[in-house]
Amino acid sequence: ADARTAEQFFAEAVRAGTYDSPALARCRKGAFPKLGAFTCELEVTSELTNRFGTLHGGCVATLVDVLTTVALLTVTKQGGVSTDLNVSYCAPAPTGSRVLITCEVLKVGKTLAWMECVLKNEDGDVIATGRHTKFLPVAMPVSKL
Repeated sequence: ADARTAEQFFAEAVRAGTYDSPALARCRKGAFPKLGAFTCELEVTSELTNRFGTLHGGCVATLVDVLTTVALLTVTKQGGVSTDLNVSYCAPAPTGSRVLITCEVLKVGKTLAWMECVLKNEDGDVIATGRHTKFLPVAMPVSKL
């Protein structure tokens, strides 16, 4: 596992045209400051906001889900399956603002991995925090012969 696997996963998610693609496409300056970590900046555009003009909570949860998986893929070869996702919302991020996102793997065990994510505005104020747990399945045999 290394940053190349994580970069490929991220690029494929942006191109997929699925629910998470618009938010991921707004992420810029992606970097891997160390193994088990990923950082980027998000431009808050109108398609990512709620009717009040601030970053939608569902979008934040999606970012926590996918971007912590990007961090995880720097230390494992598999993205795993989510078992728990928690987000605490602390402050709004209005349309036109930039959000600084930092994700880090806290621990990888035999079958579980724990990650956290912090989203801050340009002043350094916390917008949201997230914690994500993933099950890492043991490789299944191709055949039961």
